[in-house]
Amino acid sequence: MRESRLKKESGWGFRAWILVAFACLPLLSSCATLQQLLGGLQTPTADIKGVRFQDWSLSGVTLLFDVGVHNPYPVALPLSNLDYKLASNAQPFLQGTAPLQGSVPAQGDQVLPIPARVTFVELFRALQGVKPGALVPYQGELGLSVNAPSVGVIRLPLQKEGQLPVPAAPDVSVSSVKWGQASLSGVKGVVNLHVGNTNEFPIDLAGLTYAIKVAGFDLVSGAMNNAVSFAPGAAEEFPIPVELSTVKAGLGLVQMVKGNGGQYALNGKVDLNTAFGALSIPLEKVGQVAFGH
Repeated sequence: MRESRLKKESGWGFRAWILVAFACLPLLSSCATLQQLLGGLQTPTADIKGVRFQDWSLSGVTLLFDVGVHNPYPVALPLSNLDYKLASNAQPFLQGTAPLQGSVPAQGDQVLPIPARVTFVELFRALQGVKPGALVPYQGELGLSVNAPSVGVIRLPLQKEGQLPVPAAPDVSVSSVKWGQASLSGVKGVVNLHVGNTNEFPIDLAGLTYAIKVAGFDLVSGAMNNAVSFAPGAAEEFPIPVELSTVKAGLGLVQMVKGNGGQYALNGKVDLNTAFGALSIPLEKVGQVAFGH
C-alpha cells in the first residue's frame, strides 16, 4: 500500500514539474535551454521552411508560410491555433489569429501551409511612403499553438524576414505614329509602342495583346508573344507596322494623317512573369500621340 502511494506521489510530482517547466516556456531563449530545464525530455519544435506567394495581383497577395512541426510524443499532437504579426522597419501592417485543425502524427513531422492575406490598400495606409512597384522588407512573428498531452497548450514562437513585392502595372503607351505618303487608296505607317517596367524588381513580358484606335480609327490590333526581360526601370520601344485603306476607313483618313496628332485608345492585356509569380493585367489607356512623316 505504501509503495503504491509513493509511486502515485512520485507521478504527480513529475507531472507538476512538467507543468512548471512548460509554464516557463515564454521566458526561455532557446530549445537548448528548454531541454536543460526538462532534464532531456523532448518537446515539440517548429521552424519555417519557406515562404510562398499565392493569389498575387495588383490588389493583394497571400503569404504562405510553410511551417514544419516535429512531434516527439508517442501519440498524435493536436493543433490549436496560430497568431501572426507582420511589420516593416518596426511599423506593424498586419496581425491576426487563425484556428487550426488536425494533428501531427505520433513521433512524426508535418509541414503546415499557414496563410496570411495582405491587402495592398491596407498596406499603403499603414506604411507611409510605400507605393505600387515597391519591394517592402518585412519581419514576421508567428506563434503556432499545439495541445501537448498532459501539459496543455504550448505556443511555439517563429520568426521570418523577407521582402513583400507590391506590383505595379507596366507603363504601356503609344509613343508616336509615323506615316508614309498618304494617297486616295490609303496609307502605311508605323506605331511605336512604349513598354516600361515601373517595378523595383525585374519582370519578363511573356505576352501582350493590344487594340489601338487613333482619332476614332481602328488602327491596329494583334499580340506580342516573344518574351522580353526588363530590369527595374528599363523601357523599350516596339514598332508595329500598320496599313490603312481609304476604302474601309473613308476619305477622312487622309485628313487625319495630314494632321499633327490625335487621341489614341489602347486596350488589351499584359502577361508578366516574375521571381514572385505570374501576373495578368488588363490594359486600358487613353492619351495623345504625335504624328511623324
